[in-house]
This record gives sequence, C-alpha cells and structure tokens, in this order.
Amino acid sequence: MKNQYKKLTSHGSVSIPVAMRRELALEPKDPLELEIKEGEVHIRPYNLRCQICGETSRVKPIGGKGICYACAYAAWGTHGGFKDAGRTK
Repeated sequence: MKNQYKKLTSHGSVSIPVAMRRELALEPKDPLELEIKEGEVHIRPYNLRCQICGETSRVKPIGGKGICYACAYAAWGTHGGFKDAGRTK
C-alpha cells in the first residue's frame, strides 16, 4: 500500500485512512497497540481480527494477516482437507 500523510489534530489524534483500515480489517473502537521503536511510532491491531469473518477470538496470524479457526477449517475443507497434505483425518 502507498504511504499516506496525515496531520496531527489539535488534540493529538491521527485518523487512519479507510483503505488502510480495510486492509487491516479494523473496525470502529478496535483496540490498537502503539510502540515507539527507533524514533518511529508503530501502530498495529491489539487483537488480530479474522480477515474473512471479522471474528477476534481464536485468531492466528498467517503472513501478517489473521484467520480464525472456523474460517481456516472451512477453507481447508474446500480444498480437500488433510488428504491434500498427505495426512489423514
């Protein structure tokens, strides 16, 4: 995604552009984690949200994105399940 530039408001807030919120599957009032690292502010979702259904519980990161067990199981089943990976159920 292309860099975006924002000004700090008089109250010290910064709005996150809609395209970035969509890419991270952020919803209003989602908690965020802020960290200062080497003189930069890093912001990331505090709880990962499933990129498919939006669930926040039982979500695991895969390639920097979140997926819940239910969606992972559903996706795995549509592609043949464990038999494709040489495993048995």
